[in-house]
Amino acid sequence: MHGQCAGPTFWKKLTDRFVSVALFTTLASGLSIPHAADSHQVIDHKGTAGNSCIVPNQWYNPDDMGIIDSNQFLKEAATGRVALLGEHHAQGDHQRWELHTLAALHALNPNMAIGFEMFPRKAQPVLDRWIAGDLSEAEFLEQSHWQKYWNFDSKYYMPLFHFARMNQIPIHALNVSKVLLKQVRKEGWKNIKEEDREGVADPAPPSEGYKNLLIAIYQQHSVHRPGAKKGEQDSAADLESPGFKRFLQGQTLWDAAMAQIIFHETEKDPSLLFVGVMGSGHVVNGYGVPDQLKSLGQKEVTTMIAWHDDFGCKGIGGQFADAIIGMKMPEEAAQPKPKLGVYLEEDKGKVSVAKLVEGSVAEAVGLQKGDIFVKAAGKKITRMIQVIAIVQRTSHGNWLPLLMKRGDKEIEIVAKFSPLEEDE
Repeated sequence: MHGQCAGPTFWKKLTDRFVSVALFTTLASGLSIPHAADSHQVIDHKGTAGNSCIVPNQWYNPDDMGIIDSNQFLKEAATGRVALLGEHHAQGDHQRWELHTLAALHALNPNMAIGFEMFPRKAQPVLDRWIAGDLSEAEFLEQSHWQKYWNFDSKYYMPLFHFARMNQIPIHALNVSKVLLKQVRKEGWKNIKEEDREGVADPAPPSEGYKNLLIAIYQQHSVHRPGAKKGEQDSAADLESPGFKRFLQGQTLWDAAMAQIIFHETEKDPSLLFVGVMGSGHVVNGYGVPDQLKSLGQKEVTTMIAWHDDFGCKGIGGQFADAIIGMKMPEEAAQPKPKLGVYLEEDKGKVSVAKLVEGSVAEAVGLQKGDIFVKAAGKKITRMIQVIAIVQRTSHGNWLPLLMKRGDKEIEIVAKFSPLEEDE
C-alpha cells in the first residue's frame, strides 16, 4: 500500500535537479527552478495558519495531521536503528532543524553516526580527517570538492559538520560520483564494469508506486529535454522505453548507494543509531532510501521531513513520513540572484552554451549556442560550477566581463545585469 504523492510543484523541482545532473545545469533561474504557487486546495484542520496546513514549529503525524509530542517522538526514534532527515537543500531553517534534531538524538543515544548525501564515497578520507581535527574549514571544503560536487552554499551545512566534529561523531559520505550517475543514465547499470561501480551492489527493484511516480516526472521533461535521442522522445510515456529505464536506474542507484552505506554501518554495530541527512525526494512516501533499506533487511527506519510549501497540502498521505516538521520560512524573500539566462554543457574541461533563454541577459549581449567560456570575471573556466558561482556573486546593476570562444576566434562580451527594482 502506498501513500499519496507529494505535490506536483515539489516533484517538478525534484526532477529538474535529477535531469540537471545528467544533462545541464541552468543559470536561467540561479541554481533552481523558482518556487511556484501550489495549485492544490489547502486542507483546513485545527491549528492551521492562513494559507498553509502546517504551522511552524509543530510536529505532525501525516496519518491524521495530529500534533506530535516531539520530545517523545525523538525518544522513540533514538532507540531505533536508522533515522532519515529529509530536507529542501540550503533552506536555512531546514538545516537548523537538522542541527537541533541531531543534538537531541545524540543526547538520547551518543552511539551515533551521521551520513550526508552531500558527499560522494570517494570523499570519505577527507571526512575522516575533518572529524580527527586535521583540517581547517577551508581545507575541508576544498579537499572534499564541495563546490564542484554540491551546488549549494556551505554556510548552511557547516554547523552540522562542526557539531559532528565537536562531539566526535563519525560522518559518512553516502553518495556516488556524478560521473557514475551520468554513466548509468546513459548506458544502464548492467553495462557498468564492476570496478567502476564505486562499491555499490545491485540495487533492489523500485516499487511500482515509485516507478509510476517517476514515469510521470520523466514524461514532463523527456520530450523537450536537450540531447534526448529521437526514439526516446517518441516513447517517453512508455514504462519500457530505454530512456526511462536508464533514468529509473540512475535514480535507484542514487537511493541504493546511500542505503547500502547506512545498512553496512548498522550491521557492524547493532547498537548504533545512524542518522541520514538527505533531500526529501529520497525519503517521501517511504520510496527511495527507505525502500532500499527494507530490501536489505533494515526495517527500523524513522523518517522525518521538514515541511516546504512545494509539497502541497493535498499531497499528504499516511505514508508521507513518520513525522512532518513545520518550518518558519523567512518572512522576506532573499534577494534573487542574477540570472544570465543560459543552459550550460560541460565536456572534457570545456563549458559551453547549450541553449539561451528568450529575453535573457545572455541573449541581449549576443551570446550564442555553442559559445565556449574561456574566462569569466578574469577567471579561467573549466567547470560549470565556476560559471554558476561567478554569476551569483555578481551584484545586480553590475557588469560581468566574459571571454568566449566562438569557432576559431575569442571574443569579449560584457553581461549587463539590471539593478533590482525597489518597491515604492
